[in-house]
Amino acid sequence: MTWRTHAACGVASLWCVAALPASAFPSANFGLLAAVAALGALLPDLDAPVSKLSAWSLGGIRPLYPVARAVSARLGHRGPLHSWPGLVFAAAMGTALAVFLGALAGVSLWLGYASHLAADACTVSGIPLSPGRRRLWLLPPRLRIVTGSPPEDIVFAAASSLALWLLVAHLGLAQQPTN
Repeated sequence: MTWRTHAACGVASLWCVAALPASAFPSANFGLLAAVAALGALLPDLDAPVSKLSAWSLGGIRPLYPVARAVSARLGHRGPLHSWPGLVFAAAMGTALAVFLGALAGVSLWLGYASHLAADACTVSGIPLSPGRRRLWLLPPRLRIVTGSPPEDIVFAAASSLALWLLVAHLGLAQQPTN
């Protein structure tokens, strides 16, 4: 899957958070959660020096490129960052993030990360169950998606629509007067 599909799927994964009662987290900033989920959805590709995240630049400097290059050289693409150790890594990062931005931000990071793995498990390549082990696919062979293909465009459109619906629904709820 391309970075844009992963980001859209990450934001769409926030339906898990949206299903919680609003009273449980009254001060949740859904825009922040969407940004964190999108970031989480891009994190597994830190094992690829050509990923969108490794190409991110700050003042002309690409701070994540050396990390992506080193991880790729050592572990390869779709290695540990695309299996259960990656989910554990994301949970640890989410826990650290929760200290600064709240529990929902940590959950959003993890949901975004998990959405990346689920999306990649729908592709022809699949993902490893664990590093160096059998692969996992969530779709039967005839339905597996080729990256950049028209079926991926459909996934992108569906995830983007769900993400937009979640954001609009949250804004609508946030603007209703309370009695």
